[in-house]
This record gives sequence, C-alpha cells and structure tokens, in this order.
Amino acid sequence: MSVIVIGSGPAGVAVTRALVDAGQHVTMIDAGDTIEPGRMEIFESLLHDDHSQPPPQLTQMVRDAFPVSTRHVPLKPSYGSLFPYALDDADLPIAREHAETLPSLARGGLSNSWGASILPFRRSDIDDWPVSLDELEPHYRAVLQFMPIAGERDALSDVLPLYTDRPDHLQRSRQTERILTHMRSRAADMQAAGLRFGASRLAVNASTQTARACRYTGLCMYGCPYQSIYNAAHTLDELVRCGRLDYRPGLYVDRLSQEDDSVIVHLHPRKLPRQTHRLTASRVFVACGPISSTRLVLDSLGHAPSHIRLLDSQYFLLPMLTRYRAEASAATQGNTLAQIFLELEDPRISRYTVHLQVYGYNDLMLSALAGRAPLPRAMLERMLGPIVGRVVVIQGYLHSTDSAGLTMHWDRRRVRLVGDAVTRRGTPVCAIVRRLLAARSPLGMLPAAGLLQIGSPGKSNHLGGSLPMRRRPGHLETDTLGRLSGWEQVHVVDASIFPSVPATTVTMSVMANAHRIGTAAASL
Repeated sequence: MSVIVIGSGPAGVAVTRALVDAGQHVTMIDAGDTIEPGRMEIFESLLHDDHSQPPPQLTQMVRDAFPVSTRHVPLKPSYGSLFPYALDDADLPIAREHAETLPSLARGGLSNSWGASILPFRRSDIDDWPVSLDELEPHYRAVLQFMPIAGERDALSDVLPLYTDRPDHLQRSRQTERILTHMRSRAADMQAAGLRFGASRLAVNASTQTARACRYTGLCMYGCPYQSIYNAAHTLDELVRCGRLDYRPGLYVDRLSQEDDSVIVHLHPRKLPRQTHRLTASRVFVACGPISSTRLVLDSLGHAPSHIRLLDSQYFLLPMLTRYRAEASAATQGNTLAQIFLELEDPRISRYTVHLQVYGYNDLMLSALAGRAPLPRAMLERMLGPIVGRVVVIQGYLHSTDSAGLTMHWDRRRVRLVGDAVTRRGTPVCAIVRRLLAARSPLGMLPAAGLLQIGSPGKSNHLGGSLPMRRRPGHLETDTLGRLSGWEQVHVVDASIFPSVPATTVTMSVMANAHRIGTAAASL
C-alpha cells in the first residue's frame, strides 16, 4: 500500500517532499485544474528566448484582464485567467455572504495567484500553540532548500530570521529604495514608534543563474512571463521528473473511510460524480486548503455538524503619499511585488504583530484612476505622473484574534461561507492608521485615510483554524500531527489545523508545518 497526499498546493508539495526524502512512495491525488488551452503559449515561448520585455500587445491583453477601482480589489487573475479559483464548480459549489474567499482546485493551488510574500511566525504570535517555534525552525530551513527566497539580512532579521544563509537579491524600484533609505536614516525614531522594518521577503527567483530569473517586466500582478514567482507546481514538476511521485490529476475526493489498518479514499473523475472509485492507502495526508479539507473531514465523519468556524487574518489596503516623487510609468515600474515589510508592535492596538507590506507604483493604480477619468493611458500617465509618483500602497494584515472570521455551512450539496460583520469601530485598523499618521515623519509617508479599504472576511486568503491542533484535542480538533481522534492514519496538514492565524503571512509556515508532520509521520 502507498502513502496518499490529497492536494498539490504549498502544503501538499511540502509534506510530499518530506515523505519522499524519508524514502516513502507517495501518490498525489489532485483535482489539478489548469489554465485554459492556448492562453500560456506565448508566455512559455518567452521563457526560452532572449526577450528582455514581452511584446506590448501581450502586456495590454493581460492588463485588461484585471479590472480594478479605487474602492475594490477583485480576485487576482493569473495570466488573465481565474482558473486558480473554484468558481461555479460542479464538484465544489460555493455560495458566499459577506465573504471574499474561494478555495482552489488548481494544480498548485492558490500559489498560482499569490503575492509571493513569505515570513515565518514570531514566537510571541504562536505562544499558545502546542507546537513551538523551535519545532518549526528546522522545517523553515528545509522548505527554503526547494523554494526560492529574495531578501536581505537587515534589522528585520533580528525578530524574523531569514532561515537561509544565501538569499537572492531583488531590485527595488527607485521610489521604494528612497523610502527605505529614509527609514534607515530614522531607524531610532521608527523603533520608538513601534515599527520594525526591512526589505521584503519574496518567493521569487532572483538569481541570474536560472532560466526563471526575474527580468523586471512589471507584470508581477498579472502573471510573470518567466515564472519567476514560485508556484507549488514547480516543486511538483521536480518530484515527478525525478520519479519520486505518482501524480494523478483530474480526480475529486468525496470522503475517507477506514478498514482495519487501511484508509480508503473514495473519489471520482472530475465532472463525473457517478463514476466512483476507491484507493487504499496505509496513510493519507489531507492538503486541500482550509475550506476543502474541512469539507472532506465533515463528509468523512458523517455525524459531524453542518457548520464550523474558520479563522481569518484581516486584510486592509491603505494608500500612502510619500515625500519623494519618482518617475511613474508602466515602462519603469519593474518589480511590482511588495518591496518593504513593516511590523507594528503596539500593545495598545494588539498584543500581536501587525504586518504591513509596502508596494511601490504599479499600473494598477493608474487603471483604478482611469475608471474615473476615461482617458488614453499615455495621456493619464502624463497628467497624473506627478501624483501617482508619490503614491505607494500598504497591504496590512492582523492576527486572527483581532479579526472577524467566517462560518462555513455544508449541507452535502454546497459550501456556504458567511462572513462576520466588519465595521471600522470593530477592528484595530483605524487605530493603526492613526499610528501611521503619528509616525509620518520617520516613515516618510502620510496615510490617505479616505481611501482606506477594509476587506470582508477571507479577503486575505489567510484562513485556518477549523480543525485546530491542541495538546488535548477535543471534538473536531487535532493532535500535533494533524490527526482527529480515532483517525490515526489520516493527517490534515494545511492551515485548517492552525490554532490561530498570525499576521506575518501564512504560506511559508503552512509549508514548514506540513514538512514537520510529513517528517514525523514517515517514522511512524
């Protein structure tokens, strides 16, 4: 019998990597949806030639596929497609009320469309977990053996270690470089304001020694033509090429059951629910993402309740006006991912870290303004250049304790996600804006508070906590290896089992924890 992993997102490939490195034979079952035929052809050709910039007609096509406004940020497409999200899917129908998240049935999961920001968790942010930072640290290092990291050893490393000796370097825009230089010149004042800062940490290939090296095309938000941004499918491909993984896409797992010392996986081919099949395994690892993994567990238990709580890390977006003006155009924007990280520590706001990511100019800002002023892009760039050249954007995240959550309802036919009400009075976000306003001098930036956007629950896609790890697990709680009571050979390994969701992004910690569980389970 084999070991089966369900799901090919970051948790799935991390636990698989740990298992195969321990000598296990692994079969991965995956819905495995991919982008529509033909859409990637020109991107794939660019990956193997010497173009320094993609053709203008291509860049315009992908930009047109990401509509934005000054009041709302929609689902983020990947190469102009929404294939990463389970939209109107027959196998996993989703209804949402006051919630802005969707599960993924894609090959590679939501890493097809993420922002690539990676940080570990801080010790103080998981002090109530049954798993300590000391237990996670070796697995952060193990994950960074196969996932790239672009970052710097700086003051931020004192509280959020790099966990690698050789990070790559990714160039910042002139605009954000000036901001970071200003912050460093006012480091003592920043610390007095409770702000730790440093270069961003990104899962991006920045080494010029690889074909996937970043070429600064400015298309990060749309889909990198050179696949420089890490995707869990990259690791999946490596494992398949090396013959270390039997990958079976196009399958949807309905439920799990147990017979003697075996786990039975009940599944069907995608879109063919009546053609049911069974696979038998000695051990199963569930890595479908919090919504899908929770659905699978509820269906497998049979007697479980029809609703369950999900934790969220509150998302907000805040434009900032800088004292420095930089040239702002699509041609000069270069790297448009997060370029500076700020960690706010203020017990009057939260006992936990507030994580802030600074993004420099990108043409989505211009597109948002264009909706209000329907003029040609070139004219807008000339007219608005002096204004948008002073604009950067902060994306902020809160610890789940300070965030609204969601209730997931499951009636065996569809998932219904109902978000808690989010009001400005009920969240620390406005207090954070006031703190940034008070620190405007050392920051070199002033909040544009009137343009603040506070996302509905799930907007961050940093979900978890539905099947939390506990020292003494109760009903629908798991042990430190992600196992429910009575299910000793089934391990849930994604963020479903996080007891809380810290603010400092989740993907790297999801992967480290999944790698930890896979390493431990391989010796059972």
